[in-house]
This record gives sequence, C-alpha cells and structure tokens, in this order.
Amino acid sequence: MAAELYGTPIDEAWRRVGHRGQAVSVESSIRTDGPDAGSRRIRIVNGDLDAELLPDRGLDVGQVRVAGIPLAWMSPTGFPALAETTDASGWLRAFGGGLVTTCGLLSYGAPSVDDGTPHPLHGRYSSLKAQIARTEVNDDDVVVEGVVREATVFGAHLEVRRRIASPLGSRTLRLEDVIVNRGAQPVDPMVLYHLNLGWPLVDEGTVLRSPSERVEPRDAEAERGLETWGRFPVPTDAYPEQVFRHELPVNERVTVAVENPRGVGVRIAFDTTALPALFQWRVAERDGHLVLGIEPATAPTILGRADARARGMLQPLAPGQALTLGIEVRAVLPI
Repeated sequence: MAAELYGTPIDEAWRRVGHRGQAVSVESSIRTDGPDAGSRRIRIVNGDLDAELLPDRGLDVGQVRVAGIPLAWMSPTGFPALAETTDASGWLRAFGGGLVTTCGLLSYGAPSVDDGTPHPLHGRYSSLKAQIARTEVNDDDVVVEGVVREATVFGAHLEVRRRIASPLGSRTLRLEDVIVNRGAQPVDPMVLYHLNLGWPLVDEGTVLRSPSERVEPRDAEAERGLETWGRFPVPTDAYPEQVFRHELPVNERVTVAVENPRGVGVRIAFDTTALPALFQWRVAERDGHLVLGIEPATAPTILGRADARARGMLQPLAPGQALTLGIEVRAVLPI
C-alpha cells in the first residue's frame, strides 16, 4: 500500500502544502525550565505521530503521541541528569519513563559487582550523551541518527550508532543500534530496551499478547499475579511491582501486542536472534504508577551482570566486531 498523509497519497500531499514541515518535520530545541533545563530535545512530527527524542539520555525516546493520544508512561521525576550510584537510588531518582529507556551497555537489571567492577541498576546508558549526526526528512522517512559511547581508560570502549526512523505517513518508529567494540580487548555487552506504556493505553482490562512459550514470575509478588499476566488488573492504592520472564521462540521475528478495551494499541516487533529474552514489568497503582513495561533483552536474566556471567549468558564482542539490535513500535488506533 502506498504511503499516505491524512488519507492522501504522499506525492499529492506534498502538492497541497506550502512547506513539507506543515505535515512532517524534525526539530531540535533546548529545555529552558524544570529539572531537565538545559537538556536537548528532538521532536519528530510525521502526520499524526509526534515523538520526543532525548539526546542527553543516549538518544532514547520520551513521550510519543498518536492522534493526540499519549502512549508512554512518564514518571514523577521527569528527565533530569542521571546521578550514578552503586545502588538503585540514583537511577530511580532520574528514571523518567518514556517510550524507550535503554539499559546497558555492560549491565542491566539489579546492581551487581562483576570481576571487581560495580555496575549500577540498569547500567550507565541513561547517563550518556549522544552526538547527533543527522536529522532529516527525506522522500521515505523522518530520520535521526546519533553516536553514543560508553568508554573507560584501560577498559571497555563501546560505540553505539543509533538510527531512529519513522516511514512517512506511518504510525511507526524503528530504532536500530549498531554496537561496535572500539577497544583492544573483547567486551561482553548487555542491553535491554525498557519500553514503558502508560494510561490511557494501559488501564483495567488492557490485554498483552505475547509470543512466549512459557511465562515465569521473578519473585513471590509476581507469583501472585502469574495467572493474570496477560490482562492488566484493576488499579489500587498499593500494588507492588511484578516482573515476569517470557520464554521466546528461537531465531524468529516476533511481535508483542498491547491493546486496551477502546481499541488503542501498540505492536512491538524484534528479532529473537539478537534479542532472545523478554521481560514484562507492571505496576497498577492508581496514583502515578500505572505502567506496563515490555523489555526485550540480550540475556534471559534480570539479576544483573554477575548473574549473567555465572550462568554463561554473556556473549563476547571481539575488537572491531559489531552487534546489531533493533525494535519496531507501531501504534494501532480505531480511527
């Protein structure tokens, strides 16, 4: 099917606007107020898709709206600079949510100490700033590209070349990372894409459809919600977080679907060859913590780098070698 903007073929749509920015644009700005004052923003507008990118948070994705409907959960913290600590507190004080928070590049999950090196909750990626290489509206898509580095003197040096694109006239975002080992020694990357979906998409009765062959609870709290992992519960005043691990088919292109009773949904697609693991995070507290997390990852543990190493889950990346990861998010609306 040929691409359209507001029901009009793209070629004809271009003839009806004074400037293409009337319907499709990519704009850069700097925040001037609030806890994230001074941080950069990039806004993609593609018809009725409106997405916020965060260059000072590794070029992650903040809020995304389609036809005015917000898809992402936003936390009470906003997106201030991330204060790194060896425990969970620093990350939680600056976890703004958003559609995509990248965890890694050397660890995700619980804080841990691996081979004498401490790794904070969900790694250091959210504290890294991107160098923007390209922002463009072309004949096919809106595209933003950037470079992010996690490097240590005498240690690991990983470079991420990130590309975020939205095909013209679509309600789709495609994120691709090419992770290159620029150091002199092999490095074992760990990456998890923390997709955070919120109200009104997520509410009582929202359904999660997973390609999983088996679903396991992380702990006793998740065990209590295991029977209803696929349907979001009634929000309450207090609802401890629940985390489930989904066992996926091997070496396949899979899609996770989330849809609410009103017919608003998202489809999250990825390749299990590169991202063989999937975690689900949910909290159903009505006062600010109504969130469903969909989390494709490179290893099937959420307990940190030390656990991944102990269980033989780390895959070395040789000097100069590249690892390509990616996710696609498509919004589905009843209109």
